[in-house]
Amino acid sequence: MVRPIIAVALLALPLVACGPKQEEKATTNIVVPEGDYAERLHGMTENERNAVFYRAIHDAGRPCQQVRESTAIAPIKDAPSWVATCEDGGRWVIILGKAGIAQVTNAAELEAATGGTGTP
Repeated sequence: MVRPIIAVALLALPLVACGPKQEEKATTNIVVPEGDYAERLHGMTENERNAVFYRAIHDAGRPCQQVRESTAIAPIKDAPSWVATCEDGGRWVIILGKAGIAQVTNAAELEAATGGTGTP
């Protein structure tokens, strides 16, 4: 008795997927505003800049609960760069690309790999 019920349920299962087609949502293109991102960062207060750098570090999957301070350093490969220091003492180098995309790397590892020059 149980087997026929299971068989009927299995046969009806594909019909459930044949419901009415859902409307596709229109895609929205994201337009990145033109501008000098480095200049915008320089124009921010330190707290605002630290919040931006925290987000970059967090989005990169790096450990940091809060950026305590940030300091501009010499450009790395002609890209504006900063060192952000987290509350646990972790230091991250943030290199800002022309499109506003930030690269985040461990400051100690970068110094060890480059002999302190900052350029690989």
